[in-house]
Amino acid sequence: MSKVEFIGIGAQKAATTWLHHVLSEHSAVTMGDTKELNFFTANYDRGYIWYESCFADGPAGTIKGECSPTYFFSLDAPQRARDYNKDLKLICILRDPVERAYSNHLHEIRKGHIASSISFEDALARNPAYARQSQYKTNLEHWLACFDRSALLLLFSEDISENPKRAYDQICRHLAIAPDPNPASLSDRHHETVTYRSPAVQHTLRRGGDMMRSLGMRKAVRTVKALPGFKHALSMNKEHLKTKIAPPTSETRQRLTDLFTPDMEFVARVTGRAELPWQTWRERKGGV
Repeated sequence: MSKVEFIGIGAQKAATTWLHHVLSEHSAVTMGDTKELNFFTANYDRGYIWYESCFADGPAGTIKGECSPTYFFSLDAPQRARDYNKDLKLICILRDPVERAYSNHLHEIRKGHIASSISFEDALARNPAYARQSQYKTNLEHWLACFDRSALLLLFSEDISENPKRAYDQICRHLAIAPDPNPASLSDRHHETVTYRSPAVQHTLRRGGDMMRSLGMRKAVRTVKALPGFKHALSMNKEHLKTKIAPPTSETRQRLTDLFTPDMEFVARVTGRAELPWQTWRERKGGV
């Protein structure tokens, strides 16, 4: 069985769901049978045979890949990934580090891991992963110690929101595949943290889509998802947590901005960009 050829490594709450969906719809790509296989982190002891079996239903001639945001901040994942396939192509999507940390908080509430009454500030003090996952310099250095810079495509979720087609084309070039025309998920909102008015309806729709994809009906899934009535029904079933959970205080935002400034400056150097599309970048000391 052929090796997995690319992985999306994160960051968490930075459009990895969008990445998974647009590549799942690509005719030349076989994605893992679940969104987050977490092989190089939690499931490494299952071995390569298990990992590659997660792609067994893909058509012949397609390239294999998966997205697991836990890889980004793992100390073990970079070397494990290189040991598995030194020619792996990596895709990493970054987001304004303060917004990413706050979205992390909303995600924990949505999952039921913490109560909605716990403020972002309290949760930040109790869970160091909120900040650690936004410390991009340290996390990227671990990956760049194991892979050449040319193996890593770095994107920004804000750029994806502004121009998803351009980001999609960049991804396809990185993977050496031709873009498919008009992916159904291309313009989907990609880092919303929502609850559902009817979880049962959402679960049924998701299971139905997964079943259709497993039966080779990806084109039908794309057609249904593109229907205006279907999109409207999905939207009406959502409730946005941002409207219910207080954002970071100005003092917390400034403290995190100071903490993340070296990380942002590292990202600017690595990407060769004079400006980053982040409010936190503009608010840093010495910034505009």
